[in-house]
Amino acid sequence: MKIIKNLSVPQDPNSAKYPWGQIINETETSAGTPVVREIYGDILVNIYKILDDAGIVPTGTEDSEESQYQLLQAFKKFTNELNDVEQVVSLSGTVYSIPLNLDKLPDKYVMICRMADAYDSGVSYTVAGSGNNTYPMTSPTGFNASDEVIVVLDQSGARVYSLISFGGNADAGVYPIFGNPLAFNSSAKMYYESEGKLLTDTPSINSLQGVIRVASGNSTLYVNEILVLQGKVLCACFDTAAITYKFFQFDLADLTTAVEVSITGIPTGTDNSPYVYTDGTYIYISNASGTTAIDSELDKYAYNPTTAALTFSQALDMDDSFVKSTNVVIKDGSLVSFVNGNLKKFSLTTGLPTDLGTYNTILGIIFNYRGEVYYSNGEVAMKWTV
Repeated sequence: MKIIKNLSVPQDPNSAKYPWGQIINETETSAGTPVVREIYGDILVNIYKILDDAGIVPTGTEDSEESQYQLLQAFKKFTNELNDVEQVVSLSGTVYSIPLNLDKLPDKYVMICRMADAYDSGVSYTVAGSGNNTYPMTSPTGFNASDEVIVVLDQSGARVYSLISFGGNADAGVYPIFGNPLAFNSSAKMYYESEGKLLTDTPSINSLQGVIRVASGNSTLYVNEILVLQGKVLCACFDTAAITYKFFQFDLADLTTAVEVSITGIPTGTDNSPYVYTDGTYIYISNASGTTAIDSELDKYAYNPTTAALTFSQALDMDDSFVKSTNVVIKDGSLVSFVNGNLKKFSLTTGLPTDLGTYNTILGIIFNYRGEVYYSNGEVAMKWTV
């Protein structure tokens, strides 16, 4: 649009207050801003175009309380490009980017978006736009890649709610189409393990075993278990030459860099085939970290991904009926076991078992995905309440 500031006409001299110019009244001693096309023409043609785009034909009648307000009627027909249009949100590192300037949006602003990448509850994300403001982000519902979501922006941060969860589909199940999912996965993306490789539905595949061997200079390391927690991929590896177990971690955003995780108490030269479980915070290793042949003796370790360390916390004794298996997950302070059709849970506090039922004719796996236990015997996994 034309601006008064650039015209050689009388106008208000206060450029700090009116950076684009302002009309001034005529007085007895000075001329006022003239009524000329260069000043008012742009305003009129824009008003006419607003009516035209809204499908409203000017009536030729002066707008008033007794007739109509056609410009106001036109405004009510327009969409809002900020929240009436679905915004595609991309992810770079830990920053979700919305292609809008968020700086001038009001508090508690709501918009509809589609997320290009999945949410991982173990990662601290932020939301940013084309302006300067950034917001710490949380997602009470979580979301997968391509999910449609509602984003609420306020002074304390951005909250993201998946519309799929609102639609009642959160309990309908998940679809592990590539095989057996990881026993524990806190992220929204579905992961699978096959011969030391990490797969996703994207599809993508990363040979973590190969990266670990190169990083450690040890070709006798084999990945036995892969867990996704706290924004990391934790791998339990068996060294067939030294006959011992080691741990390595990857950042979820960088699956090409392996970092060895320090741990003490793992024996060398003796293999009692310990199994590894997690509740998302602690790591539990059966057979007392491999020092005994008794499966029901567990060692509990605090996992610190920042320092890449597993620190011994305490020894736990489960009931003698506990059988170590890949079909064991942790939920609400209990080991949940589904072995030979027997569904049980063992308290991590008392070690005592609770029988949840015998399903002799049912074969399948259980796994912990985003804090819930799922059962699958094919390409569909249903949530189990245990």
